[in-house]
Amino acid sequence: MAYPYRVVLDEQQRAELRGLVGSGVAPARTLTRARILLKADHGEGGPGWSDAAIAGALDVHPGTVQRIRRQFVAEGLAATLARKRP
Repeated sequence: MAYPYRVVLDEQQRAELRGLVGSGVAPARTLTRARILLKADHGEGGPGWSDAAIAGALDVHPGTVQRIRRQFVAEGLAATLARKRP
């Protein structure tokens, strides 16, 4: 399936996200976003799951997955993981 917001992680980003998820010491929201990006990775070696599959596996709404994809493409990794203050 073609996604308008295609997540392609390089090796450094993938390693950073895996380290973040592996340590488990970040806030739950950050860990969930990291897991979504890892599953949505369409780069070389990435699983490239669909939004519905990611939503089912991580127990989030498909709209959340789409929103995180869009934010990653538009703003980058740091902005996607950082908490946006109200």
